[in-house]
Amino acid sequence: MIKIESITIREFRGIRELTLDFKEKNFAVCGPNGTGKSGIVDALEFALTGNVTRLSGEGMGEVSVKQHAPHVDKRNDPEKARVSLKITIPSLNKTVTIERNVKTPTSLLIVPSEPAVINVLRQVEQHPEFVLSRRQLIRYVIATPGKRAEEVRALLHLDQIEQVRAAFQKLANSYEKQVTPLDVAVTQARANLMQALGVTELTQEKVLMAVNTQRAFLGLSAITDLIETTSFKDGMATPGPTQPQPVAKTQILADIQAAREAVAELTMESSVLHVSEAKKALEELVADPIAFASVKKETFYTTGFELIENETCPFCDVEWNPDKLKKRIQEKMARLQEIAKKRDDAENKIIPLIESLEKADFAISALARYAALTGNAQIIQAATDFKGVCKSTAERLANIVPLADTITVLSKVAMVPKGVFEAINELEKIVNKLPEPTKQDAARDWLTIAQERLEVERDAVRKRAAIKAIAQRTRQVLDVYTSTSDKVLTSIYEAVEKDFSSLYSSINSDDEEKFKAKLIPSMGKLGFDVEFYGRGFFPPGAYHSEGHQDSMGLCLYLALMKHLQGAGFTFAVLDDVLMSVDAGHRREVCTLLKKEFPNTQFIMTTHDSIWLRHMRTEGLIGSRAAVQFRTWNVDQGPTRWDGADLWGKISEYLNSNDVRAAAALLRHYLEYESWELCHRLRAPVEFRGDAQYQLGELLPAAVGRLKDLYRLGKNVANSWKQQDVFQQLEALDKAFSALVTKTNVEQWQVNAAVHYNSWENLTKNDFQPVVTAYHELLDGFGCPTCAEYFRVSPDRESPDGLRCGCAKTNINLKRKPAQNSQATSGAPAIDTQSTATR
Repeated sequence: MIKIESITIREFRGIRELTLDFKEKNFAVCGPNGTGKSGIVDALEFALTGNVTRLSGEGMGEVSVKQHAPHVDKRNDPEKARVSLKITIPSLNKTVTIERNVKTPTSLLIVPSEPAVINVLRQVEQHPEFVLSRRQLIRYVIATPGKRAEEVRALLHLDQIEQVRAAFQKLANSYEKQVTPLDVAVTQARANLMQALGVTELTQEKVLMAVNTQRAFLGLSAITDLIETTSFKDGMATPGPTQPQPVAKTQILADIQAAREAVAELTMESSVLHVSEAKKALEELVADPIAFASVKKETFYTTGFELIENETCPFCDVEWNPDKLKKRIQEKMARLQEIAKKRDDAENKIIPLIESLEKADFAISALARYAALTGNAQIIQAATDFKGVCKSTAERLANIVPLADTITVLSKVAMVPKGVFEAINELEKIVNKLPEPTKQDAARDWLTIAQERLEVERDAVRKRAAIKAIAQRTRQVLDVYTSTSDKVLTSIYEAVEKDFSSLYSSINSDDEEKFKAKLIPSMGKLGFDVEFYGRGFFPPGAYHSEGHQDSMGLCLYLALMKHLQGAGFTFAVLDDVLMSVDAGHRREVCTLLKKEFPNTQFIMTTHDSIWLRHMRTEGLIGSRAAVQFRTWNVDQGPTRWDGADLWGKISEYLNSNDVRAAAALLRHYLEYESWELCHRLRAPVEFRGDAQYQLGELLPAAVGRLKDLYRLGKNVANSWKQQDVFQQLEALDKAFSALVTKTNVEQWQVNAAVHYNSWENLTKNDFQPVVTAYHELLDGFGCPTCAEYFRVSPDRESPDGLRCGCAKTNINLKRKPAQNSQATSGAPAIDTQSTATR
């Protein structure tokens, strides 16, 4: 999509003011931890997206971009914190300048502000995955299948697939959950119907036999078939409006007995056992503070999730993108799944108790009607009160939180007041005293009640059938959607899997050339197994080292980005993602990025200077395509190992007569540059296992090596009879030797007076010539045109040239073959087989 030409950062994070020229090329930022590298990464992300992941990710609490992105001294003036980029859009062949400040992070100043440019920048803003840090990288590798799937889908912008699947899942679960209470309602309605009919099972034969027996007493014709529209009262005269409503004594007595049994069921051993098991499950949740809090949170999140309708949070009215808010809540709910499982187990233990309470509630409701019919409503008051207790208790148990309240309620489920049974007995006595109905009246009452209960049963069955049908259809839709999306995702993952395996194999071709991997999507999850030396497939963290896991994370990221953006993958920021890749594979990583992604601009950070040298040696970055930070302080921000910066700082120290500070800085800078010079010139240095080389070991070695190379170059020129080249090298050699003499570098081993340990004892006037001499000496190691230090080529085997970046300096170090050579005598050649030991 884009490439970065330059970045200017002002008062942002730990940077006061900094400009870097990337020149649309790969670029590296190196420095110890705490020197400001991440500030550049944050600035790039902020300029392109208006956000900083490091300040807005999970677990950041009260940290925010608006409050904490400005430099600490500008926290009350966020408008001063701004980042500007000069970018190139290859597809449009345009150069664009953009700028964003922290006060108004959603506003982006674009020049030129054209529709096509805005469209590209909007696409970049929607793809913040161009920044990859190690903490993000490792999530692709060491993560649960569900979390990995979430991360990968987010990277591929497939979030909506899972959102739709989750919506279908929620819908299916919702309808399926409604089936259980409807099953209970059907069971209860059928039990009441069988009780009214006086049968033990609802078969057509037994039902019609019972109904036709009663119809015969009324002289009604027998019903021959039991269909949906059948009425037990068909042909029976309807009582007039003035006729008193009869009391069905027989049925009332049957219902009284059913109510007595329903209430007694609450005190039975089985109910007591259910109470004990449910209390134990809830008490375990309460005993675990994390689980206890999580149960409340899950309810809170679930309620809030269902209330999200617009662009504000339903809890605090803060503006949010609805999709991002839903995703955030889903992430939180996902972490509570284990607790939710325990909660479900407790709820399942409570369900039988709720059913018993609802059964008692329903049975007592019938008694209340019968008591009113007899004119003795007051005698059933205790039972009616208990009916209210049953209803409220059932509702309390159905809503499990607060857990403590539910436990308290559970303890009272089996406690039925004695007055309830006494009230039922009193009603029974009153009903028993009623006159016995005639056979015709009894039959009429029987058929009326049976028909009422048949209609209740039919209505319950219809409602259950309707919900079951919807539940079945939603489950089918979910299954079809899941199956179809998994097939699509599988095809995507197969392509990614192939690229990933190829990329990883190229890095580890020495021992895992036949490496294979498996990405297995299933039900919102993404399994990830990798082969381990032909012994089978295992999770990446099972046997592979941390360095290999980092390599896998990088390769998986690159494979995903290749699939996502294709030719549009022109820019990426790798923030210290290669910190644990072992030294044996660093060159391969550099080669991979250079070879497989030649059109992608990588901006990389590292705290390892060895990594930086690998990048340069392998040509991943140019010799000047890097910045190295040496220190950071809150007032000035990062300071660089930069010639202009260092010499200027040394001059500041001298101007304030602080020779000690100037000497220390010069020593450190010379040590830093000498390391680079020895590396470039392949200078032999006595090996140290701790790699802690001192200036006295490095700079003389670099000086000696360059002088040897000049002598070799002159000998080679003689071998080819190139006198003009010989004269040019002779002049270079003499000029460089003069610079060396001014610094007395060659005398360090014999003359302690000129050693850097004595510098701090010099005065300002004494030390200024030392600074000038070393400044000129370092310049003598490089090309006067491009100012780049000379480099021996190749970096291994026999050297064949000494070159600079612009190729203005190109010294041949390869002699003419001996059999054809008539080389003139000259200075002795150096050993061309020697290699630098570092």
